[in-house]
Amino acid sequence: MKRLLAALCLYVIAFAAQAAVLIGGPTRGLWWNPNESGRGFNIEIQDDVMIVTSFVYAPGGAATWFISAGRYNFATSTFSATFDANTGGQCIGCPYVRPQGIANAAGPLRIEFDSYVTGTLYYQGGSTRITKQLYAYDGTLAVLRGSFALTYHNNGNVIGDWLVFRTYESNANGPFVAGYFDGFPTSRVAVALYDQALRKFGILVRVGAYYDFYVIDMDDQRVFGLGWSYPVGGSPSGSGSPAYGTRMKTPKEVNAEYAQPLLQDASGSDADGDAVRAASVAQAKRGGPADAAVAAFARSLEMRMSLQ
Repeated sequence: MKRLLAALCLYVIAFAAQAAVLIGGPTRGLWWNPNESGRGFNIEIQDDVMIVTSFVYAPGGAATWFISAGRYNFATSTFSATFDANTGGQCIGCPYVRPQGIANAAGPLRIEFDSYVTGTLYYQGGSTRITKQLYAYDGTLAVLRGSFALTYHNNGNVIGDWLVFRTYESNANGPFVAGYFDGFPTSRVAVALYDQALRKFGILVRVGAYYDFYVIDMDDQRVFGLGWSYPVGGSPSGSGSPAYGTRMKTPKEVNAEYAQPLLQDASGSDADGDAVRAASVAQAKRGGPADAAVAAFARSLEMRMSLQ
């Protein structure tokens, strides 16, 4: 349990203080305050309808739960409702009995999300910080392991990569995760890491004579951020294009699929989609050089790819 709590705290630190506007809304699932274990909140959202189930305690210490339903505001990343209760329902193994609802049983509820996995929950008379529970991953880089489908769109040019990240590696530039194209486990064409200064994840993919470069936020299932393509030996240009992605397989699923425990050095990749990448690069160059911090992030990933 101590190891799990330590991993959760790392996850909270890594994802804190992100942008307030969250495309797709906050992460679904179990949330809590790691310093206040014993109670929690299950958050679900469909379109802009959010339901929060609170697993807490009555003043006398008896376990109880509340359900809160309302609209999630995508513009402000906030949710407002009331703590509603139910009583007189069906016990486990008992015949069905329709419960009686108690509206606004414990006052108003408001959650202000400041990242996909962190926020502040306000209740009558106080507040508490909450974060998405991360119980299957043992650290920040661990979230990057698995299979991901990534794509970005630049003025009609659609760039995509389907990647598998399996192994932790390290060189003189620090730790990272090494990856390859799905279905080709003997190649090493992708590296990924977390940048503490930017508070972002970065993924660099070599495709033929080009790099695909992603600077992203992510939770345990989804990816949101910016994407660039640029020639090997060059640098990213412009402010980046909207990039999205999703986890396709978990680390355990990937390990079960590929029996080889280690990757081999890449011998090179066939050019694939060079024309569309060249068009994307030409479009991006109209925006001038990329931000210096973004360019430095790309360079740090390149160093990990080339010095393995």
